[in-house]
Amino acid sequence: MLFGTGVALMVGLLVVALLVVPVSFGVAARADAKVRRPAESRASYPNPVGAVAVADVNVRCDRWRQLATRAWLICGGASLVAVAVVGVLICVG
Repeated sequence: MLFGTGVALMVGLLVVALLVVPVSFGVAARADAKVRRPAESRASYPNPVGAVAVADVNVRCDRWRQLATRAWLICGGASLVAVAVVGVLICVG
């Protein structure tokens, strides 16, 4: 592998990682907000209208919670990749 090609691939990987970080951060923050909103509304109304409404809210909260967890993991992973690539580029350069 040529030196220039390896550096170009590393820079490309860095660019992709730096694009993934803010997108996944935004998705994670939005999903966390969606999880908290129904939880707060359930706490303010201790006697819900019906069991179906509570089950529906619980299912939606679980889905948003799973999305938030995945998005936070992707954000953290992309951040680690970006830091590692920068470290390699500093050592190479």
